[in-house]
Amino acid sequence: MSQWHEFYRAANFVEARLLQGMLSKMGIESRVDGEYAMAAAGELPMDVVQVTLMVELAQWDKAKQAVKDYEVNSVAEWTCNKCQEINPGSFDYCWSCEQEKSTN
Repeated sequence: MSQWHEFYRAANFVEARLLQGMLSKMGIESRVDGEYAMAAAGELPMDVVQVTLMVELAQWDKAKQAVKDYEVNSVAEWTCNKCQEINPGSFDYCWSCEQEKSTN
């Protein structure tokens, strides 16, 4: 039986989805809770609605370490050469199109 637990409160929906993509690349299944509350929030800013990431208890430690590394290694954002999406500096691949980060 799956036991899902909240392990990270994201600053906003975008951060939650970026982290979910990073975890997925590491083989860690996660859920985003609270994303649909944004529709009910109406005119409120995106960062007012609480969005959390959930993981199964069995992957808790691995997920926590991944997010800890993400927070420590947060460096300048980069723009994907392929799709022009902005990515956190800690991502080696574009969250949108999975293009590898250019080293130039």
